[in-house]
Amino acid sequence: MPKSPAERKAAQRARQAAAGGKKLELSLDSQELKMLAHNCAARRPGREPYELNEYIAMLIRKDAAELAKQMEALEQKQCGKCQDRLPVTSCPCQGDSQCWATSGWLETKLNITP
Repeated sequence: MPKSPAERKAAQRARQAAAGGKKLELSLDSQELKMLAHNCAARRPGREPYELNEYIAMLIRKDAAELAKQMEALEQKQCGKCQDRLPVTSCPCQGDSQCWATSGWLETKLNITP
């Protein structure tokens, strides 16, 4: 049987307390708030919408999992200039077009697709 919103919130509080959670303040414009509210409901059709904090926390975890996969794939490659294993965070060749440190960050940045 699915958890009630109160049960989900209680579980979330327990996870936060166990993990040493930190409360953050987030500023969103009206368009972002509408998108967030819509997505919280759309991701749980026929059920109570996700709570805003719960939804944002899940997005963070989803992004972390995607980033871990991306980094794992990068670690199998080398810089075109210095041949160091990726990701290269600093390199004396930075600025050279073949050096991953010059523009490789573009592979890991967050992208918003329309």
